[in-house]
Formats: sequence, C-alpha cells, structure tokens
Amino acid sequence: MKPVRLVLPAIMAMLLTAFAVNAGTRAIVEVEVIKGDNVEKSVEIITVDDKRGRIDFVGEDRKITGETPYVMTIDGGEHWVMGDKPKDRFYCSEVKTDEFFMSLGDQVTNAVEFFNVKAESPTIKQVLEEPGPEIMGFKTTHVRLETNATAYAWFLFFKFEYAVKIVDDLWYASDVEIHPIRKKWLNALTQSGNRLIDQAFADYTSKFSGPIIKSESVIDITNVRKKSTKTEKQRTVLTEIKEMQQDELDKIFIMPECEKMDDDEIQEKGQALFSAGKIML
Repeated sequence: MKPVRLVLPAIMAMLLTAFAVNAGTRAIVEVEVIKGDNVEKSVEIITVDDKRGRIDFVGEDRKITGETPYVMTIDGGEHWVMGDKPKDRFYCSEVKTDEFFMSLGDQVTNAVEFFNVKAESPTIKQVLEEPGPEIMGFKTTHVRLETNATAYAWFLFFKFEYAVKIVDDLWYASDVEIHPIRKKWLNALTQSGNRLIDQAFADYTSKFSGPIIKSESVIDITNVRKKSTKTEKQRTVLTEIKEMQQDELDKIFIMPECEKMDDDEIQEKGQALFSAGKIML
C-alpha cells in the first residue's frame, strides 16, 4: 500500500516556492527521495509572476529541452497546461484546476468503495514550533507535524490492515505573503469532494502561514498483519532564487496549442500518479 499524501511533486514545488511578488521570480528546488538504498534526485525550476506560473521538471543537469515535462498556468491557476511524453510523442493537455482535483477525489472515493476500504480520518498533530534558521535570505519558522492514519480492507477471506505515520519537518517563511496561485491550489485541494482528502488538507495547511522553504519527511507504512514496515524519506529545499525580466518571462509563458484533457485522460494521469507514488495520502 502506498500512502496518499495528495501532493503532486510538481504542484508541491509551486506551493513551496510561490512567493507573492510583483516582479517575476525563478526558483530552483532540489528534491531527494530515499527508499532503502535507492536515492532518487531531481530538480524543479519554478517561474512565477503575479498571475503566471510554470514548473519544469529537469534532471540534475538542469537543462530544459523541447521534451522537458512541465506544468503551466497563465490565468492565476484557474487552468493548467501539462506537457509530457507518456509514450512515443510529446504533447500538452489543458485542464481546469477544480475539475482535476474533483476527478481525483472521485477516483479515491470509487477505489475505496470498490475494495471496501475502511479508513479513519488522518490525525495531524503539531509537536514542535520554534524559530528556524535563515534560508536563502528568508527568516523561517520550524514546525514538526505528525500524521497518523489507519486503513483496512477485506479481500476474499483476508483482511489487509495498514498503519501510516508521517513526520514532516517544515521550515516556512514567516514574513512572506502567500502567492495567489498557491491560495488557488490550496483551496482546490480542500474541495475534491472526498471527505478524507478535504479534511486532511485543510488540517495540514492550517499549521503554517507562509510558503515552505525546506521540508524533510519520514513516511512509515506498516503492514499490521505481517508486522513489517517500509520507510521512505523525502527532502525538498529551495537552493536558488532570482528576479526575472519581463522579456524573459514572456518567452517562458508562451501558451501552446493544447488538447483539452477529458475525463478519461484525467483518470489515466491520476492513476499513473497514484501508481508511481507521486500522490500520497
């Protein structure tokens, strides 16, 4: 069982570094995921101004090519364009933010009903709050959150039960206003139509008031019947930020001709994200 934290790394990068700025800003976020002896590293390049945002998902070389996956909005987060190469061709598709998360909420609800899953609402407890160090010129506050959740399901004659514990250490900029695009996404994340998802995100985002500059997470998933635990560690940190000129921004935010994402494609992308462990509850 994979935990569903309901955070797309792409979107999380935007939430982490989408500062309220009048001028354009480009930020570099380094991401590290540790599963046992396997360490996966990636870099996300985030560009924002007042109503536009784009995230390019690049390798450690930080090179952007014509086939670099990305997400982009030019209307304050109301709609998003996603570009990727799932099979043999690179293409982009467009979706409305609210529709995307409501569709994902429906998928979770349908999966829970199909497998007869019983889940308790996650409990999110803040166990630490203290002044943090200065990171990239930002004064930070350090908070530690503990999330616990349990779920079980019957399949044939077998009962499967899992316990999930997540410890998040977050350093957020305590004197920086939250970007409007971030607010739009946070609002959509709490209105998926799935009670557990909506409550979990509402509880989680109420614990901090500014953009997160750095995060370190430890995720333990325990198979209760087998008494075995798998641990995953995640680390995300802002390493670079600079202002962008208007002509540079206009070249970055050119909207391509894209296909409208239909219900089947939303479901396909959602399932791919779930199976890859990129959306985690």
